[in-house]
Formats: sequence, structure tokens, C-alpha cells
Amino acid sequence: MHINRFLGHMDSMSRSDRFDIEIRGPASIRSRGIRCTAVNIPSRTMTTTRHRMGGAYPDRPYVTGIEYENDVTCTFMLDSTYEDKQMMELWQSYMFDEAYNLQYPDAYHGQVIISQLGVDNQPVYTVELHEAFPTTVGGVAFSATEAAIQTFDVTFNYRTWSSAYENSPGGLLGGLFKKFSRKITSKLDKKINDKLFG
Repeated sequence: MHINRFLGHMDSMSRSDRFDIEIRGPASIRSRGIRCTAVNIPSRTMTTTRHRMGGAYPDRPYVTGIEYENDVTCTFMLDSTYEDKQMMELWQSYMFDEAYNLQYPDAYHGQVIISQLGVDNQPVYTVELHEAFPTTVGGVAFSATEAAIQTFDVTFNYRTWSSAYENSPGGLLGGLFKKFSRKITSKLDKKINDKLFG
């Protein structure tokens, strides 16, 4: 392959530190995940069974189901109010009452939306976890020998997940429109963030 053709297929590439997460729990539990420092996008596996056709033919695999990973773990930095930890513990309180009676799943299911961001800070790939809820809200470790920022982990269980891509539509005009639209959105986001956060 010619080097110019190879370079033509290489852009700024996806970066592991460019992501966004939005958490939507029951009632008023909402978080933009600003203090989330690590998360993984789950995998999906097609389960198969091999079937012999007879004679000298090799076995043929057939899809028999879909397996989703059971959980996704997020790591959060703790601010001085412990806001994120409070929010996750409140969400868990919707799963049982003070008498330790379990609630119906519809009362505590939520969504977790994880996005890979491009260089313009706009999503290029988004995964939504359906019927998600925090099964584990991790503890916090203390140490007198270091002054590192405190973190804690939250593990979300979910039923399924779906994905969405922000690829440019085909054709010259569609590509230009998409590029222009992303540029405007990126500028608007920058102005809003400048106003909100200084």
C-alpha cells in the first residue's frame, strides 16, 4: 500500500482520555460524571453451537444466543462534599427500605450513557446501558503517608446495552453538513462551559 493512501486513512484517532459519562437514576438522581476518571465500554458475545451436517463436511457454527457482560465499573474522584458517593448511596436506598424489604426493579432502574469524544469534544460513539443500577458502591481508603486525591469505585449492573455511531453521512454535501454542524455544536459547548465554569 502506498504511504499516502495509508496516511489518508489515519486521522487524529480515538484517545482513551476523551470520554464522557451521563448517569440517570430514579427520581432526581442525575450526574454528568465530571469527576469520573475511568470507565470501560462493555463487550457483547454471540454464543454458538456447532452442528454436524453429516458426511465429511466440517461442523457449522450456529448462533444460539447473546451474552452481555454483567457489569461496568466507574472510578470517581471525591470532592470535599462526597457528592457522587452520596448520590450512589441514595440510589441504592431506592432498592430496599429501612425494614430491608426489596423494591420492584422498575423503582430503581436507570441508564448509564458512555461516549467516546472526538477532538472537537463531540461524541463519535455512544453506548447506553439499559436497566442499570449500582450494585457496589466501593469504600474509601485512608493513609497517613500520602495526600492523594480520594477515589471510589461504583459497579453498575444492567440488562442490555445499545450503541450509536456519529459517522458522517455518505456523499460530499452530507459530509460537509455534518462537519459544519459538529463545528457549530463544539463552539456552542465551549461558550456555555466558559460561562458556567469561568
